[in-house]
Amino acid sequence: MMKGPYLVLAAALTIFLLVGCPGDTDSVIAENQRWVSIAISPNGSKLVAVANYGHIYTSADGGKTWIDRNTPGSVIEGEEIGWQSVSMSSDGSKLAAVAYGGHLYISTDGGETWRDRSTPGSTIEGEKQWESIVMSSDGSKLVAAAGFDHIYTSADGGETWINRSTPGSAIEKNKWWFSIAMSSDGSKLVAAADFDYLYISTDGGETWTESRVTDSAITKDAFWNSIAMSPDGSKLAAVVYEGHLYISTDGGETWRDHSTPGSTIGGEKQWESVAMSSDGSKLVAVADFGHLYISMDGGETWKDHSTRGSAIEGDQNWRSAAMSSDGSKLAAVSHSGQLYTSTDGGETWKKHSQ
Repeated sequence: MMKGPYLVLAAALTIFLLVGCPGDTDSVIAENQRWVSIAISPNGSKLVAVANYGHIYTSADGGKTWIDRNTPGSVIEGEEIGWQSVSMSSDGSKLAAVAYGGHLYISTDGGETWRDRSTPGSTIEGEKQWESIVMSSDGSKLVAAAGFDHIYTSADGGETWINRSTPGSAIEKNKWWFSIAMSSDGSKLVAAADFDYLYISTDGGETWTESRVTDSAITKDAFWNSIAMSPDGSKLAAVVYEGHLYISTDGGETWRDHSTPGSTIGGEKQWESVAMSSDGSKLVAVADFGHLYISMDGGETWKDHSTRGSAIEGDQNWRSAAMSSDGSKLAAVSHSGQLYTSTDGGETWKKHSQ
């Protein structure tokens, strides 16, 4: 009898079933999530993603497994929250999320529990058309922007807020704020107003100046959709929906249009999101009804990663992209229900949703 070989084969089969193929133990996020925003920690190990009128999900292992944070009894329980933007501290312990036509929420335990900061008596009380929220690396400073409303900052982790759109300020009056970015220490800010200008602050939001794109016709009346800033605030990238992609290497003083004829990203695209590595040398940008693009040289040249054979091939309703500090780990989400991660700078991608 060939008992020995059979025992070896059975043992190997048992190990295979226990260990499985790579990815077999990965959790799959519920299907049909209308993803709108994703954030990643500097080392790429922790992620948080939100879906419009859906849930908040967190991952502590680079996207391998996910936890649904809209649990019964939580202040964010249910699916009727129009999530719009999410942000996290460097260690992933502090999170902030805002809802369009809703409230602003903060977590200080990695998403386990949440507090509604839009309570009566607060400067940000009530429902607002929240569009964007970001926080400093330690989570102590935050800035949030609402459509046809104001820019608000907090220096105590979201406990109290200051309305920065005061009379006499460059950002006074209601504007349709669409996107905000912040340096790692919270001292430098850049904000984009829809069909208006880009605005820069170097004192944590105390004062602001217009930062016009010096190139041609879009000094104003541009549908600014997303902004990214390096940790030191020196490098910025901004994209226009049905427009171009612009980069600044001097804190917003001057800008270059990188959507020039002949470029992989040439011409107008329905840009939705842009993100960059810590030194600004690597960038990722996504377009609605379009593709995902990556630059490894500060935006000089770009590569289309939505090519045939890729997990992200073809046009998708991209909404948000995020990048680790060294640019090696990326995450991107589409409004049509897909969440992807990459651990090799965008060369290959893994799908985490139905």
